[in-house]
Amino acid sequence: MFFSFLLFSAISAKEGVIDFVDEITYSIKNVIVSLLTTHFVLRAYIKKHLQNSSSSLKVYSIAILLSAALATVANVIWGVAFGKADKAYFSFDFILMNISVYLFLYIIWSALYLAITSIRERIILRQQLRDQELASLMNQINPHFLFNSLNTIRGMIYEDKDKSAELVTKLSTLFRYNLSTDTKAHTSLGAELEICQHYLAIEDIRLGDRLKVNFCVSPESLMAKIPTMGLLTLIENAIKHGIAHLQKGGTVTLNSKIENNKLLIEVNNPFQADLVKSGTKVGLNNLKQRIALIFGTQGQLSQQSTGNIFSVSLSLPFEIN
Repeated sequence: MFFSFLLFSAISAKEGVIDFVDEITYSIKNVIVSLLTTHFVLRAYIKKHLQNSSSSLKVYSIAILLSAALATVANVIWGVAFGKADKAYFSFDFILMNISVYLFLYIIWSALYLAITSIRERIILRQQLRDQELASLMNQINPHFLFNSLNTIRGMIYEDKDKSAELVTKLSTLFRYNLSTDTKAHTSLGAELEICQHYLAIEDIRLGDRLKVNFCVSPESLMAKIPTMGLLTLIENAIKHGIAHLQKGGTVTLNSKIENNKLLIEVNNPFQADLVKSGTKVGLNNLKQRIALIFGTQGQLSQQSTGNIFSVSLSLPFEIN
């Protein structure tokens, strides 16, 4: 904008309207006038009338013409006030040149403003859609977890009423955590491990010596960001589809480390293929979708079975929660 007004000033000087030595001052004045009109007139008018108008072209056209007219008037007032105006200053050609330059600049400014506003609105819309999708997925995983937990308690009621009561107490702790993180898309691995311990305490009551756990978690990974209830989903999946079906039980192994600026998590469990019922895989599919929404293509969930060992691996960008 400043260099455009240098050109404008040079043309004016050439035509004898202003002295060339004043062109720098003149250009600075024009820049100030343009900034004031774009902010307090052009931008303000567009923001006020755009949403209530059926034609955005009409709003932009009026705003540009109004701003150009006011800037031209301000230009004339400046010339009179500082004694810079002579007869040529009020000539039709000079005023027309003023208006033309201002119109050109305001059209450019409006195009840039429209482009930037559109880009910003698209970014906000994408973020809102992402947040809504994450909330929907969280609302999906909560009933899924509740359903599985109630099935666990139902199976214990007829076997041991005292243990069932203890299960309900520990389950309430889990759901307090659930409520407190309901609106949070992610948490730290350390916080997730803490709630996993409560869940394992529930399963320990149900499975007893059949359930063993072996956690190897690097200290630096405890601060890493992971999807809320992400690790809990992996642990629950390992027990529900693996350990719970084995007469002698087995060990759930968890390993986590930071490597090449990545959080690597692996959960292993023994399983017997002919005893595992084909489930809906709601938990893992839900987690995979949430990873994609939070981390994009940088986050990955993979699963594989080797012999009688089932493994689920997470690879996430290392970000401190």
